[in-house]
Amino acid sequence: MERWLGIDFSGNYLKWRPLCTTSNVWIAEMEEAAGGWYKLTNLRQVQQLPGGESPFDRLCTALAEGRFRAAGIDAPFSVPLDYLPIGGHTALLDAVSSLREPSRPFPKARAFVTQIVNTSRPLISPKPYRICEQYWANQGINVRSTLWSGPRSGAPMTAACLTLLYQAARPIWPWCTPDASGFLVEAFPAAQLKRWTLPYQQYDGAKGIKNRLTILEGLERKLEVGAHRASLMASADAIDSVLCAFAAVAASEGALAVQAWESSDEGWIAVHH
Repeated sequence: MERWLGIDFSGNYLKWRPLCTTSNVWIAEMEEAAGGWYKLTNLRQVQQLPGGESPFDRLCTALAEGRFRAAGIDAPFSVPLDYLPIGGHTALLDAVSSLREPSRPFPKARAFVTQIVNTSRPLISPKPYRICEQYWANQGINVRSTLWSGPRSGAPMTAACLTLLYQAARPIWPWCTPDASGFLVEAFPAAQLKRWTLPYQQYDGAKGIKNRLTILEGLERKLEVGAHRASLMASADAIDSVLCAFAAVAASEGALAVQAWESSDEGWIAVHH
């Protein structure tokens, strides 16, 4: 039985605390069902993962075990090509891993940006994009720059995800082949919703109930949600984790809406057709 994971991620270290009850880090587990359908078999916040480690380390451990076909994660896997260190993506992961502090699961955004952007390579623009990010920005989607640490910053999420990638030590798409086992995939829920012509904005909180219902009805045309319907209606983050699982399916099954560019250390965002 094929099994995929979807992870709605966070760059806010407070959301990873063991006793946090408002965490926006959700994990969806999805399997194949009859007739080309999929089935949502598990849906939970990261604090509900088993183990005695911190929630962040529990997730790293679960991914490191590789007991899934692919796992989609809603966070950037790399930075713009102009800011990659010598040695490419592998060197980037090594550099970020060295910044981790004992009191935090991943580096502070400012320390991460300072490590990547220095006086020899100043920012070309305040918010540089990778090619895959610029593509979706051109579709009218709000995209956060991986190297912006100001308001609505993308740097905290990037620092957190790169730390996760380093600790999990799993094959990473698109640098691995789709037949690899237990590989990790970059997802972008807003892009997935845009592709499926579903609401991709304003589906969080009390004001987003109507849009969440529309999204859920769209998902139910291909997914058996079972007992998890109430959780999906209550949380946009839970919905995002399911959308991330479909990104994992897209990369592993060759069902991509937009094909990845030729090999680049910038990575690529997987979106299901």
